[in-house]
Amino acid sequence: MPKFNPLKDIPSLSGKVAIVTGGNRGMGFHLTQQLANHGAKVYLAARSEDSAQTAISRIESENPTLQGQNRIVFLQLDLGTLDGARRAAEQYLTRESRVDILIHNAALMSHGYEKTADGVEDCFAVNHLAPFVFTQGLLPLLISTSKEPDSDVRVVTIASAVHSFAPSGGKFLTLEEINDPLGPVDSPNGIKSRYARYARSKLANILFVKELQKHLDDASSPAVSTSVDPGGVATDTVLTAQNNVPLVGPLLRFAISKLARSPLDGAATALFAATSPDVARRRVEFKGAFVSDFGAIGQASKDGENLALAGKLWAATAEMSAKILSDGSGSLS
Repeated sequence: MPKFNPLKDIPSLSGKVAIVTGGNRGMGFHLTQQLANHGAKVYLAARSEDSAQTAISRIESENPTLQGQNRIVFLQLDLGTLDGARRAAEQYLTRESRVDILIHNAALMSHGYEKTADGVEDCFAVNHLAPFVFTQGLLPLLISTSKEPDSDVRVVTIASAVHSFAPSGGKFLTLEEINDPLGPVDSPNGIKSRYARYARSKLANILFVKELQKHLDDASSPAVSTSVDPGGVATDTVLTAQNNVPLVGPLLRFAISKLARSPLDGAATALFAATSPDVARRRVEFKGAFVSDFGAIGQASKDGENLALAGKLWAATAEMSAKILSDGSGSLS
């Protein structure tokens, strides 16, 4: 398949409403910019309003036709707590009556072991649990929008080929498993442990996408849910993460800055999945698919293709998130 060029290959998105999480920087900035440049109204979902407004101002300055149009709107989204994810979905529902494109882009990279205020290992919580809650809040609207005439609803989740390094079976069906540092308890921050935790969250993303597609299909919705591998991308977040890698961090940072894709090229596969007419024409093929290489349908790991594991993860996530959200302390710890 020819390389998808978001600058010229995205069709008109006039009348569509999109949400991009983490749309204030890196790939998220380019996702937001290209969706807006091609006609969509875009909710830039981020924790920091100042950072979001800076990104919005930059996009509007680079495309003056957007100025004064209210086409890029800040949505407060703190993925650090499940309540923050729930409140963001609730806030969106008070402002819009449709959602055509939802891109889960915000994520934590590999880093030192920490827990959120909810008592959950933070990489898994931010990369999977909170996006699950946010999507659940929007799911009825996604379904209703998808059933409107001429609609083409897409949910796109940024995953990674790194998911194949997750522990077998994911180790994410109980809080005890999720909070396992995946390394020596007295030394949880070695490079292997950090990347195993990140890989586990990306495996969860891929399985979430497949089970979400099942729920959409069961609701007779034509919406398409895909996960995408953007490839190696030299975003500021990726480069900064290398500073925490002992000994070889500076070398990795240099190599990534020289060899990895630009943030715009990294965004291309997600923009393909979110907008390309080819996805609509081949809807059955793309449902639940793992998309890579600017639009090709790829093959996930054995666990990533395990539909039974996807169902177990969904059920465990739903139970765990419901407990956290209903607990007065807001924590499982």
